Amino acid sequence: KPEQDKDKRTIVHQFFKKHFGDKLNTETKEGAIRISMHTSKTRNDRRNKKHELDQWEAMGGSFCRFVLYKENCDTMEAINLLCKRMKVHSRVFSYAGTKDRRAITVQKVTASKIKAERLLGLNARLHDMKLGNFEYVKEGLKLGDLKGNHFVITLRNVQVESEEIINKAMNVLKERGFINYFGMQRFGTSSISTYEIGRALLQNNWEHAVDLILNPRIGDSKEQQQARQHWAENHDAKKALELFPKRCVAECHILSSFVKAGHNKDCAGALISMPRNLRLMYVHAYQSYVWNKMVSERLHIFGCERPAVGDLVILGEELEDDIASTFHYMYYNHTHKSLQEIKVKILKEEDIPNYTIYDVVLPLPGHLVVYPNNNIFEKYKELMWKDHLDPREMKRSIKDFSLSGTYRRIMGKPIDVSWKTLRYNDPKIPLSLNDLDIINGKTEPEKVADGTLLALRIHISLSTSQYATMALRELLKTSILEP
Repeated sequence: KPEQDKDKRTIVHQFFKKHFGDKLNTETKEGAIRISMHTSKTRNDRRNKKHELDQWEAMGGSFCRFVLYKENCDTMEAINLLCKRMKVHSRVFSYAGTKDRRAITVQKVTASKIKAERLLGLNARLHDMKLGNFEYVKEGLKLGDLKGNHFVITLRNVQVESEEIINKAMNVLKERGFINYFGMQRFGTSSISTYEIGRALLQNNWEHAVDLILNPRIGDSKEQQQARQHWAENHDAKKALELFPKRCVAECHILSSFVKAGHNKDCAGALISMPRNLRLMYVHAYQSYVWNKMVSERLHIFGCERPAVGDLVILGEELEDDIASTFHYMYYNHTHKSLQEIKVKILKEEDIPNYTIYDVVLPLPGHLVVYPNNNIFEKYKELMWKDHLDPREMKRSIKDFSLSGTYRRIMGKPIDVSWKTLRYNDPKIPLSLNDLDIINGKTEPEKVADGTLLALRIHISLSTSQYATMALRELLKTSILEP
């Protein structure tokens, strides 16, 4: 029987080491202690491993940390490409967070027991990607190991009566911040939103969830449309699997599960076969959908100037770290503090002067969170009851769909905000330099004093899990799309 207590296993290991020295080897696998006799081969293997470890330590550590520059692909696509080029497993690489496809991005990545020379050699074969700034470190990055992101955003063809309007709007964003909505990329880009699939999963409506993932949708590529149409008309898992591009990860896992089973009846099993991060993405999208709705209700009822009686705030000086780490636990199973350790305070009238609107948080639905003690809790119930869900009953028989919940600030405030305007004539000319441009010695685009077009270049830093698109929404005064 496996022993789950690590201290007890340690005692067993120490007993064998004390009494048998290097004659026996003990190792733990899945909680069970395995004992084997050393041979000349295993002794040589141990010496070789120690020699290899000493080599990595001499260089600074067994992880090679480098900067990944990429264009027009998200982080996971970029990592998958590196794995394919190097013929290694994806777990070799680790990073603190994912960057969007629709941007030129730079981030740090660590590679376990991969030498810098091997990574550097990839640059000649990579398109719209570069690797650099190599150094060896003792620890790899983990998802959540970041404080935030810095953005350089250029808005072209800005049409205003005067540049003073731009300066006023930027100062308002800098001083007052923005509503901290989850960005629309959180809900996918197709006609079937990820939160709709998440809702079906939370309802235990497995067949409907499978249909939402596999059935035809607007905006797909031609090959995806063909695969979806074939499935909808024939429910032939084997043929549909052949038709779907391999990049359609959720669809391919579900269909592969059906093919292996020889039937399409076990929808729950097929959904569980998807990678865990995908399963979590769907249910967390539903949480985000509810949260966005609730923050709109909160600001509509109580305004955005000050806290209200019944609002929630987090107790403790480490508010930002607590929220960030718990948020990443939800997504990545990596946390420094569990949700149970985050204490919230329900504000009374006498508490109001001690807090600002930037302290107020709202919960993402879950069975461990506290809900506001005002009209907003009724709004949670109204919205979720329409979906046949209860905000207080979020435990599920399938662990990944059992949501504990977390908290999120209703307002975001950027830091390191700066901006400049520039005139130009050519609508296709680059108006800012990226990191690769700077390395290659390119110069800043020249201003055209009498240019007919106006651009605004913004530098802004946001905390982790805040969305630049939502800060821009506040600046541009555009309405948020559904959901």
